[in-house]
Amino acid sequence: MKVKEPPDQADHMDLAAHPIAPSFARRLVERTLAKWGLEELEITANLVMTGLVANAVNATGGDIPTLKNEGEIFGVPACVRAGLYRMGDAVVIEVWDASRTPPKLVDASPDDECGRGLRIVDGLAAAWGYRWLASGGKVVWARLDQPF
Repeated sequence: MKVKEPPDQADHMDLAAHPIAPSFARRLVERTLAKWGLEELEITANLVMTGLVANAVNATGGDIPTLKNEGEIFGVPACVRAGLYRMGDAVVIEVWDASRTPPKLVDASPDDECGRGLRIVDGLAAAWGYRWLASGGKVVWARLDQPF
């Protein structure tokens, strides 16, 4: 009798498109990799997740609620979704945002305050890319291979 392999593992988190979102996404990385016994990927995965989530927050624009009248909140915060899944010997990090603008590698100057996240992802990931979703927005992904 052939033993069926367990399904690939996955975990995700919805986050408000706010500057603190990368911090929460890093907790997801730490918790998930510990559960999978892949702590050796934690530093790299945290750097990649931080870059992708920060870009998603920037692409989304935040739409932070504002006060309409005293105590009434007008607007709904925009969201991004961060996730990890295992695919064979690799871990894939995916981040969804509602923007249809594709990610773009840029060369940030030393004085620039942003623009380095995707360069970091490009340097650390075995591969990365993006895809459009029929439901709207895009998913930017990065594959991290396990060290042997």
